[in-house]
Amino acid sequence: MAEMRAERKSIFEYLSKNKFLIPMYQRNYVWSEDECEQLWEDVYNFFENKEEDEEYFLGSVVIYKEDGKQNIIDGQQRTTTLCLFIRALYEKARGQNGIDKLKDNLASCLWDINPLTGNIDFDKVHFKSEVATDLDNQSLENIFKDNLIIDKESKKLSLYEKNFILFQNKIDELAKDKPTEWFNFCLCLLQNCVILPIECDGRDKALRIFNTLNNRGVSLSPADIFKGLIFTNKNDKDRMEFAKEWKALENQIQNSNYLKKEDVSFLFTQYEHIIRAEHGEVDTVIPGVLEFWTKKDKENSKNKRVNFAANEDLLNKEETFEFIKQLGEFWCNPYNYLNPEAKKYFAILNTYQNRLWQMVVSVCFYKDKNDENKGIFDKILPQLVAYNALGLIYGKGGSSGLFWGLMKANVNIIKENKIKNIFESSINLPDLKMPSLENFIDFSKKARPQQIRYILSLYAILYNENQVMQWNKDNKNYSLVKAEIEHIFPRNWQNTNYNGWDEKEAQEYLEQVGNKMFLEKKLNIQAGNGYFNKKKEIYQSSYFIEAQDLAASPQEDWLKGDIENRNKQIYDAFSKFFTSVF
Repeated sequence: MAEMRAERKSIFEYLSKNKFLIPMYQRNYVWSEDECEQLWEDVYNFFENKEEDEEYFLGSVVIYKEDGKQNIIDGQQRTTTLCLFIRALYEKARGQNGIDKLKDNLASCLWDINPLTGNIDFDKVHFKSEVATDLDNQSLENIFKDNLIIDKESKKLSLYEKNFILFQNKIDELAKDKPTEWFNFCLCLLQNCVILPIECDGRDKALRIFNTLNNRGVSLSPADIFKGLIFTNKNDKDRMEFAKEWKALENQIQNSNYLKKEDVSFLFTQYEHIIRAEHGEVDTVIPGVLEFWTKKDKENSKNKRVNFAANEDLLNKEETFEFIKQLGEFWCNPYNYLNPEAKKYFAILNTYQNRLWQMVVSVCFYKDKNDENKGIFDKILPQLVAYNALGLIYGKGGSSGLFWGLMKANVNIIKENKIKNIFESSINLPDLKMPSLENFIDFSKKARPQQIRYILSLYAILYNENQVMQWNKDNKNYSLVKAEIEHIFPRNWQNTNYNGWDEKEAQEYLEQVGNKMFLEKKLNIQAGNGYFNKKKEIYQSSYFIEAQDLAASPQEDWLKGDIENRNKQIYDAFSKFFTSVF
């Protein structure tokens, strides 16, 4: 028997004669509204301009049959989208008379049809995905139900739902503008648009094609490729268990309030930093996560072979994925692993302008797990918070400015077994201490809001160690991330002279850190551009302790002397903190 068969099929033949499964080791559905919009435009332009019997080729797919279902190896994005497309067409057609045959053809592409009664069995959908997360699978089920259920106003629509709604809108527009032509548009899609299924004899052949496509640069995410490579290197007994565990990890990430915008490749990136630290590697020119794990003998700028994971074949070792799962548990619920004190510093880190600091936190988790260094987060997170703050104040807070120092800290933690003094002086930060007060004030006047947010986050707990970083009020969650920057002396100048100030002098002091503090969004709106004595009434309701203290103060004005004093108070608090941790 031939290893592969390829025969051109109309979309109607392709979908109505097969039942499809997206196997566990495949990638997720990633087509956005842009790709769906392009598919619509391509098909519609062909419909508008086609000659009689002309066909429009929609590409090839690679499949293999198992247990009565066609497992899709390549082409799931198009197949999934075509199913959504036709589901939207059917929903539009089902309420109209005189097109029973068209409705039957559309339905047979999606569901089983009773051969005697012609009734549709909406519970027997021709399309199933094992790779979709639980939430996405629920979305798919809702779309293919007889009683279609989609909350179009929801802010958490899946890609399936968004794309289905796009097709619905396009079809509604076509049916409104050209009420008779849209039936022919349906027939054009079913009969004149064609696809080339390449059917393989068995999974192993299909998987060889899958890996060949990966090696030739098909646009898969690193996580997709890692999953495929690990899967193919396992025996039949272990493959399904691995696929279930991978899917469970994806579900966990998607449902995480902290990590929901990431995918599994984030965890491999974090593990890369751990492995590099174990090898004492601090070169700032680092390999990408895919190269690091899959390409052997890659040399860096210093002619060192630095793709340690690939060189040691770590991707296919059992302990690698076991640790990836453990790391996922941590990053999906980081606050569950931290003591109250460490939680405060972690909350501060989350306001920083980039996420490079996460590598040190991952190293702490690794060290704590392996050496049972209880309290490691309590000791290292304050140092990490301080190092980032110094980077901002010295103008080195970007990606490259602190990179070497963070990697060196990782090496110190893992290889040198350090918990104290993990950071060292470097070219970018020659002195791990505060600059002059004048330099600090100058930084605060020029700093971006996100940088000031980080400084104010740290000062919140330096001002009072009892400051709560996350709390619930009126059934809403508040945190440093959601706090807003309040200008105690208002931004909008309302008088040409106010208690000895002039406009030029006010502008000089307005953006200094001594004139800024945190306030909840609602209270910040209420405070507006009122003056200090009026704002004090609003400050009373804040959960920020400094705002409460200002509300209780007897003074009625907030003047430049107050800003100068608060500049000094913040400066002294930071100087004392840096001295204590470095």
